[in-house]
Amino acid sequence: MGQLVTKVANELGHEIVSKINRSTVEYDFVGAKPDICIDFSAPIATVKLCAAAAAAKIPVLIGTTGLTNEDLHKMEDFSKIIPILISSNFSVGIHVLRKLVREATERLPKNFNIEIVEKHHTQKKDAPSGTALSILSDIKSIRKDSVEVFGRYGKSEHVPGSIGMHALRGGDVVGEHDVYFFGLGERLEIAHRATNREIFARGALFIAEKFYKISVPKLYDLEEIL
Repeated sequence: MGQLVTKVANELGHEIVSKINRSTVEYDFVGAKPDICIDFSAPIATVKLCAAAAAAKIPVLIGTTGLTNEDLHKMEDFSKIIPILISSNFSVGIHVLRKLVREATERLPKNFNIEIVEKHHTQKKDAPSGTALSILSDIKSIRKDSVEVFGRYGKSEHVPGSIGMHALRGGDVVGEHDVYFFGLGERLEIAHRATNREIFARGALFIAEKFYKISVPKLYDLEEIL
């Protein structure tokens, strides 16, 4: 993702003033202070980056997934100093999918069973994907008494009020997310297919062009910027 962000940024006429990765020991923005930091790395690197960015008063856009609750608490602390935006997916299509899923959850009767299936390549580090967990959170914000079930084994019928979550890993799948609403005699499917990872880089830079102008320290959601 770092290589793709660099490629697209150069195409759009932006200047990359600093490159860092998860093995960087010290982050130093004294020599070349960027307008914004874009992070697609690993949780341990994200925390280090945000600490350095907070010290230098640089906003951070985070696309890293797999952040723990402890990591997120640290992000909240840093966001009292600088603007921070965290999103599990910078695809514009996924943003629309999440809106459609929320609308379907609100409009369909509660006796509709909901299942989420996500598919990614074999090297995907976290499961379920951050995007799938965001979709799950969207649904649970409406069906507040629902409980998620991660995969099934043996005798495991769909219990009323549960939301099934399934992760598939194989080949070079960029990213696929399907949300199923099963009723009696009918089924609604909402799906998104990513076929090129470059869409995430373009989406991140599209948001970064807006986000770097924000000066109010806070933990932001993607919808607040779009």
